[in-house]
Amino acid sequence: MIRLSRTLSSGWFAAVGATALLGVVAPAPAAHAAQLACGQTVTTSVVLTADLLNCPGDGLVVGGSGIVVDLNGHTVDGVGLGVGIRNDGFDNTTITNSSSNPGGIQDFDYGVQLNPGASGNVVEELTIQLNEVSGIELNGAGGNNQVRNNLIDRQSQRGVTSLGGASGNAIAGNTITGNQGEGVFVQESADTRIEGNEITGSGDAGLVLEGSSRNTLLTNTVGSSSDGAFLVRLGSNDNLIQGNSSTRNADAGLIVSGSNGNRVLNNTLQGSGDSGIFLQSAHGSTITGNDVRLNTGGIELSDSDNNLIRSNIASDTTGDGISLELSVNNALEFNQVNGNNSRGITVEGDAAAGSGNRLVGNTADDNNGDGIHVSKAVHTLQDNTARNNGGWGVFADPGNVDGGGNRAGGNGQAAQCAGVVCTP
Repeated sequence: MIRLSRTLSSGWFAAVGATALLGVVAPAPAAHAAQLACGQTVTTSVVLTADLLNCPGDGLVVGGSGIVVDLNGHTVDGVGLGVGIRNDGFDNTTITNSSSNPGGIQDFDYGVQLNPGASGNVVEELTIQLNEVSGIELNGAGGNNQVRNNLIDRQSQRGVTSLGGASGNAIAGNTITGNQGEGVFVQESADTRIEGNEITGSGDAGLVLEGSSRNTLLTNTVGSSSDGAFLVRLGSNDNLIQGNSSTRNADAGLIVSGSNGNRVLNNTLQGSGDSGIFLQSAHGSTITGNDVRLNTGGIELSDSDNNLIRSNIASDTTGDGISLELSVNNALEFNQVNGNNSRGITVEGDAAAGSGNRLVGNTADDNNGDGIHVSKAVHTLQDNTARNNGGWGVFADPGNVDGGGNRAGGNGQAAQCAGVVCTP
């Protein structure tokens, strides 16, 4: 588990309320040791003294603001119904475990649920497992809630869920493992910060944004998912996806589908069953500084326009380093596409005059096929380098634009380049 202090990365607090996120709220009343009963409503701060076992409905219900519920190493256990600890709109509460022994919530529909109006709450240091629908759910919860430093393990569906217009919350530093659905699922939620989580062994995708905009995905690690590592889909616009990593996922490292204006920066996405990054009907995004080596493909665009693909490493794949299909007005600049089993860069599909893709300053060496292959027209090739490829250094169909400065040498085709002039 990546343990986070009360201080998350800077730059976000001003938008969502730094005071609550830092835990600087009015002091809670002194907690008292309590033997509680299943289904009890808690109105003052309490420290559990015994397990609650086989609760037929809810385990505990938060009934006041500004209180602490401390599991103190005990377990709240259900029979597959209700919620382990439910908060229906109270603010500034903390659900925690202060003991060095695990404090757990298990065998409910939901482990912890924060419902509409609940703001400024903290859910931390818990072991949440074997629940039916979701380990922790933010269901229309208000802003400044934090879900942090929990072990969320083996739910029948999802690990952590944010939906129903939940906004301005943080999901940080959790270990989310072995859940049969998605590790983290964010639907119709905005301004959520998802940071520093370790997500492994999900039966579906690792981390999903669906119809959710202006969220930040930062330094999360996703591995061994049965689908893609990160999915951004169905109108999830203007999100920041930075510094994350993935390995050994069954589908792509990152899929952006039907979503625009996203920034994908400095991620390391490797060992995927498909491309490292796949854009489908995704426009106006920035894909910069990513390492997508050692995948089935590097970066793939389909029907995606007006994107900046810059300074990425898309090498050592079993397919193409970068491939564009039916995509126009994209800028491919200063990428490294070396040692791929097929081509370095492939561009397929016509573009109207003035709407072609621009390939500038890329390095395409040691690929088994062509270094750069551009079919149809009208695309621009300028200042690219292509050496020691198995086919052409640069191949461009008639009608493309030679912007000059292209270089090639040692390629399998003696002429080195076709459709543009290359110097050694």
